[in-house]
Amino acid sequence: MIVKTVNTYDIQINGQLLRIADQAELKVDIPPYKIKNLLLNEPRGNKYVNLITYNINCEEEILEVFLDTSNIIDNRDILLKSFIASLVDRGRINKKMMYQIRLNGEDILYKHDELQISSLFEAHNSGEFYTINDKKLKIEETALNLEVNNLTEIKSSILEIYQPDLDYLILYNSGIFAIVNKNGDIIPYPVIEVISLLYKKYKGEELTGLTGNNIEINNNSFLYKYYLIANSQFYIDDTDIYSEGFIII
Repeated sequence: MIVKTVNTYDIQINGQLLRIADQAELKVDIPPYKIKNLLLNEPRGNKYVNLITYNINCEEEILEVFLDTSNIIDNRDILLKSFIASLVDRGRINKKMMYQIRLNGEDILYKHDELQISSLFEAHNSGEFYTINDKKLKIEETALNLEVNNLTEIKSSILEIYQPDLDYLILYNSGIFAIVNKNGDIIPYPVIEVISLLYKKYKGEELTGLTGNNIEINNNSFLYKYYLIANSQFYIDDTDIYSEGFIII
C-alpha cells in the first residue's frame, strides 16, 4: 500500500548529479523509512547523487538549504548556483540580482550573472603535490588510454599509485584526464580544483574528461550549464523491504 509520495526533480552539471526537493516533501518520515536516505539511495541513481532540500524563508528572503550525499561533496558552489538557476527557471523563486543561501548556518551570496560561471582557484606547489582551495592534489602523467572503455586497466594502475592522503589524484595524458577521489573512486565529472590546476599547468591544452566532455574555460573561469534530467514522483510502499533504498554501483 502506498503511504506517501515525494516529488523531486533531477539536474546534471557536466555529468554531476543533483536531486532537488522542497523541504516540505520530507517533513514527515514514515517509520522505518527515512525519506532523505531513500532519495539518495533509490535505484535509478548511483553513489554520486547529491541531494538538495530547501525551504524558502519569505520573511528574510533567504533560501534555507541542506546538501547531502552518500559519497563526497565536490563543486559545492557550482551545485548551489545551478540549483538556484533551476529554481529561477522553474518559477519557484523570482529572478534577482543577488540570492542569499543559508547552508548549515553559513550565509552565502551569489550574483545572478555568476550562476553559470565560477572563477578558477590559485594553485600552490608544495613539491610533491599541489594545494588548491584547501584540497591536496597530485598529477600523475601517464601513457594510459584514459577512456571509459579502458576502466579496468585504469583501475589496476590506480592501485599502484593511489595515496589516501590526497583529495584528488589526477591521471593526465595529452589533454585527457581522469580524477580519483580520496575514497579511491574514479569520478565521472570534472572538479573545479582539478580544472584550476590542469588549466594553469598545461595552458593552451584542450582539457577533456574521462567521459569525453570538453572543459570550457574563458577569462580564467570555468563555464557550465545545468540540464534537467527528470521530474519524479516517488512512492513509499509499506511492503517495501528496502527501508533505506539501495544504490546501483
